[in-house]
Amino acid sequence: MKPKIKIFAFFAVLAVLACQRPYSLDDFLFEPVKLNGEYLDADDLFHDYGCVNIVPDSQLQFITLTSSNENKIYGFFLSAGPDSLTPVGITILYCHGNSTNINRYWKRVEYLWRMGYNVFIFDYQGYGKSEGSPSGQALYDDGKAALDYVKSRTDTIVYYGWSLGSYVATHLAADIEHPKALILESAPASVEALLRDAGLVDLPGDYVAQADFDNVKRISEIGCPLFMMHGLADDYVVFERHFPYIWNAAIEPKDSLSVIGAVHDNVPEILGVRYDQLITDFINRQVRKINP
Repeated sequence: MKPKIKIFAFFAVLAVLACQRPYSLDDFLFEPVKLNGEYLDADDLFHDYGCVNIVPDSQLQFITLTSSNENKIYGFFLSAGPDSLTPVGITILYCHGNSTNINRYWKRVEYLWRMGYNVFIFDYQGYGKSEGSPSGQALYDDGKAALDYVKSRTDTIVYYGWSLGSYVATHLAADIEHPKALILESAPASVEALLRDAGLVDLPGDYVAQADFDNVKRISEIGCPLFMMHGLADDYVVFERHFPYIWNAAIEPKDSLSVIGAVHDNVPEILGVRYDQLITDFINRQVRKINP
């Protein structure tokens, strides 16, 4: 999720437009890649995205949902399966970041699947094979469609939002339905805070996206335990300019981890096996009510 260059280019246009109100910056915030072929091509997953293994077909379902404007969006449901080392019957609804499509995030859902959880990941409108175009409101609509699907299968749901996906996950938790728990990784405080990070003029969020992307405003209303992870070396969503504002606005129960040496997109890799243990311990303690 690195739209800095695009945002700077947009502000060059603003200098020309002077006092005229600009169009939304949706096109600068979202970086989808459409798929002409199929999802989960093995060569792409292994060589381009560093996946550790491919989930067996018997534990993988390709799902089609209908979102706003009757657009079809697509996702995958990964079933933990009877051979899981820690079958727990919990489903993680995974809201991915702003770039590419599901393929880029596949290794991330594999990490969660290997821990013994069911996982559902979906592409927003305009991403991968999903129809339509991304916008702030479209992402919220897509998240609601994904949640409705997961609820049709289970009521034991944990929301996980990474980067841009943190807005979707927090919105679902605060405004739609409280989950059993919420996990946020590399979460921005708000769109306005991202603009300030880039050294730009202080503009309202609706110049950037046609939705209210504000995690600080919503975090106290999630109605569930919270676990936050953030890299101390994150050079985009800078730790000290984002994490403390969300954390301070959140209410108990809440846990967090600041990860030394981690940047915006490699928290799980820096943590290694500790990532598995942290997620498992949090869910065991807060959802399953089992003390480690």
